[in-house]
Amino acid sequence: MKAIRIATLVAALCVGMTTVAAAQSTEPQKGQGDGRRGGGMGGWLLKDITLTDAQKDQVKTIREKYLPQQMELRKSAQATGSVDEATRAKMADLQQKQAAEIRAILTADQQVVFDKNLATMKEQMAERKNGSS
Repeated sequence: MKAIRIATLVAALCVGMTTVAAAQSTEPQKGQGDGRRGGGMGGWLLKDITLTDAQKDQVKTIREKYLPQQMELRKSAQATGSVDEATRAKMADLQQKQAAEIRAILTADQQVVFDKNLATMKEQMAERKNGSS
């Protein structure tokens, strides 16, 4: 059970760090001509999707919208050294809302890729959860 809590905290921290990094820079990373930041939930969900400049701006705005709430939950988890069920549920809810908002700005073709990426990410998370139990 402790391993699951630690894994969840690590995952939440990675998502938060990716969001912070994405919010700090709009410069394209080498190897990514569309300006997305690699890694974390945002990188996985937008993998193989080429965003327009307008979509990039919208994604940045969405990420910045959720950043304060994610940081607050992360600070709370760090202060206690563990993630309780309520905090875990809040983190998951924020991630779902953010993903839904990002999906809404995509074209139908982009949404197909996004949905595939989301399903892959959920499978990988479930495998990790089952492997660490």
